[in-house]
Amino acid sequence: MTEQAVVLDEETVELEFMQLREDMADAVRLVIRKRGGVTRLLNHPAFLACVVSAGIVLVVLGVLSGVAAGVGWGVGLTVWAVAVFLNPGTSAGRMLEANRHHGLIRITVGSGGVRMVSEHSDLRMGWANFGSYAESGRVFVLRSPDRAGNCALVLVKQGVRGERGVERLRELLDRHLARV
Repeated sequence: MTEQAVVLDEETVELEFMQLREDMADAVRLVIRKRGGVTRLLNHPAFLACVVSAGIVLVVLGVLSGVAAGVGWGVGLTVWAVAVFLNPGTSAGRMLEANRHHGLIRITVGSGGVRMVSEHSDLRMGWANFGSYAESGRVFVLRSPDRAGNCALVLVKQGVRGERGVERLRELLDRHLARV
């Protein structure tokens, strides 16, 4: 295994933050939105609204015609759509609970990669650990290099230090990773 060090230089951007449910939920939504294909369609709010509408129509028609199967299918579709809609918040809560013990997180992003330090860990990751990145209003999500592009690391924008910090971080990420 080769040593991967994070070199500190003038390009270095530092972040310091506590993980919040809102940030993690935003990261989950961002990963789903950028994944594409069927996953993106099944999680799109407009699609979910159509499924809920169809479910309500089936329930009403089932009740009016006395067909229990219509009521069952309608309730099932509605419950499924609501569960999918609430999934990012639920997933964020589970991720936050699993990582709460880390406490305050300090991340340094530089030309050599990323270093994350918390109460219980000191982790260094070279750019080869990431395949691309995505950005939302709250977070940057560094994605794994595999085809699915799952989340490998969440960088919270509120934690960025210094003037022009978010802009500098975006420029640094653009130099080393593809933006999706």
